[in-house]
Amino acid sequence: MYKLIIVEDELLMRVGIRSMLNWEEHGFCVAGEASNGREALEMALEKAPDLIITDIKMPVMDGLQLIQEASNVIKHCKYVILSNFDELHYVKRALKLGAADYLIKSEINEHSLIQLLETIREKLQSEQKLIHGFPPAAADYSKSLRYLKDSFFQDVVSGFISNHDMLLKAEELQFRIQSDDLVVIKFIVNHVEQVKRKYTEKGEKLLRFSILNIMEEVIPSRWAKEIFVESSSEYWVVVNAGSSVESDVKATQTDLDKLICKIMCSLKDFMNLSLTAGVSSVVSDFTMIRRACQEAEAALEERFFAGAHPILHVQDVREQTSRQEVVIMLNTEQEQRFKKICVSQNKEGMQRFMDEIRSELMNMQADENSVRKQYIVMMETMHAHLLHVSSRSKLPVSRKSPYEIVLHGECWHEIHDNVVAHMLDTFHAYSQSAQELSYTDLAIDLIHKYYAEDISLQSAASQINVNPSYLSRLFKQEKGENFISYLTRVRIEHAKAYLLNRELKVYEIADKVGYHNYTYFSKIFKKNAGLTPEEYREQQHVH
Repeated sequence: MYKLIIVEDELLMRVGIRSMLNWEEHGFCVAGEASNGREALEMALEKAPDLIITDIKMPVMDGLQLIQEASNVIKHCKYVILSNFDELHYVKRALKLGAADYLIKSEINEHSLIQLLETIREKLQSEQKLIHGFPPAAADYSKSLRYLKDSFFQDVVSGFISNHDMLLKAEELQFRIQSDDLVVIKFIVNHVEQVKRKYTEKGEKLLRFSILNIMEEVIPSRWAKEIFVESSSEYWVVVNAGSSVESDVKATQTDLDKLICKIMCSLKDFMNLSLTAGVSSVVSDFTMIRRACQEAEAALEERFFAGAHPILHVQDVREQTSRQEVVIMLNTEQEQRFKKICVSQNKEGMQRFMDEIRSELMNMQADENSVRKQYIVMMETMHAHLLHVSSRSKLPVSRKSPYEIVLHGECWHEIHDNVVAHMLDTFHAYSQSAQELSYTDLAIDLIHKYYAEDISLQSAASQINVNPSYLSRLFKQEKGENFISYLTRVRIEHAKAYLLNRELKVYEIADKVGYHNYTYFSKIFKKNAGLTPEEYREQQHVH
């Protein structure tokens, strides 16, 4: 039985997750709960859990710091992040720190939790087999050296090592590069989610080993090099380049591009992998490597915007206008146009509208996070404008949620195309669902969606393109009551729910359920419930 700790500062969320399923049926027991990272860290050091499910934003110590500190001590533990859709940048940082997976809070359900536990359990079992099957004594020297070099380089990138120690360690680890004219190249495997799905935990080790071997083989011997593995999808190559003198910079860049293209082509030919590279400037010695790493990562940040461009040099990225956080608010005309596109399910209109949104974001020099947020907002707005028929729609179970489309998209053009495709698919699914519904069902959907507004038989008939008299007869025939009677019943049921909240005034509740005349509301309520709203509230309070 694997041990689990749940870390979440919101009590209701914590209780909700714990109560969602019988953990022991899936091989896990809840060893404890904590409301902040500090409390969780102390608990983890005492109980040595196998899995920690943690919120990111918490008081005292946040989830990122918890992962950093706990992973230094509890080596085998896996971490899963709880996140809201507007915390994507935190999720990325957490995954980089070694988190195994994430859950969007608004989408957590029993099914998603069971799937997650299956994945984590497989990883824990695979690691245990490897530990028991291959004792440390059996590991050869080159494997040990590889591990030491990768660990050392992580310390360099993180700034956990002094310049003096860096030079000593480089000598101790028999670095094949000299301490002069160094360039750092960081490679990222594109479409990493698809690539990882092809590999089990053991297979991911094979993936890293294969990429490493190909890089070692194809880099010509004239290049002094060191290669470091950060993860299955991230690899660092450090080479001694030509001179950093201004006149030679262009020639050095050309040589580097040829080298990078050779590595990329080989990985494409042998493993069908596509990569993007971020390239630093030339730095003078080992003590400058951390700066060069930061430059390579800064260049890769442009990957989101550059799309298919495989090689990104820090010099080129620096010339770009700085990007900023922006929010696009649809004006009244745009909001009406977008609503009309959604209701009429105009596919060409939707494509044009989304292209306009993309152009606006480009003109405003929006940063990556703003772009991702905007696409989520547009998808949520679209769903809000469509008829409420999703409960009966035939949407494919395997289709990704809007959050997954936006979070997993690696570059802008990919997110844009996938979001537009999602919108058009949704149009088709809603259209199919609508065809399967009778006029009465469509009218009922409208009542449940717009009961708080001035909805009438005429306005409902107009929205579903049917004659009001025909709809009236059909409604009575299929439901045994007329349209207004059904609408009134829905409004009164909502009013009863609101009356349980003693903070709301009765006239406010009347307005919330579509009655703008308090006296009329009170009369209708008594006719249906047998009590005035005030009497109903008091009766519920007594009980």
